[in-house]
Amino acid sequence: MNELRRGIRASAAGALARTGPDTVSRRYRFAPGFIGFSGHFPGNPILPAIVQVCAVISLAEEEGGKALRLAAVRSAKFLSPIRPDEEVSIRYRRRVVSGEDICDATLSVAGKTSAVFQLRLAEEAPL
Repeated sequence: MNELRRGIRASAAGALARTGPDTVSRRYRFAPGFIGFSGHFPGNPILPAIVQVCAVISLAEEEGGKALRLAAVRSAKFLSPIRPDEEVSIRYRRRVVSGEDICDATLSVAGKTSAVFQLRLAEEAPL
């Protein structure tokens, strides 16, 4: 998992941007050799859904300065595949609802929404 996290961070194509009080965004470009494409699918690579979720968590960790874990996927819609070398914009908004850390995320390519999901995040417990 650490290699995947390093690969995601290395794929950042721009600076982290705060676009609102609770909203953060960043652009990414996942190269054909990015570990997240391994085996998914040979000859027709697309960015796996779990890697998309991990990219959002990685961005939230970087922005918040704390290790996070995925507590739940509350909803998810994956609308179009994300291919190698496409510029992906990831935007999320975090908020607390009934004591839960909720993250609404949107991934888009060339202005077209590729995925939207809502995650429940939790701080990673120290070892």
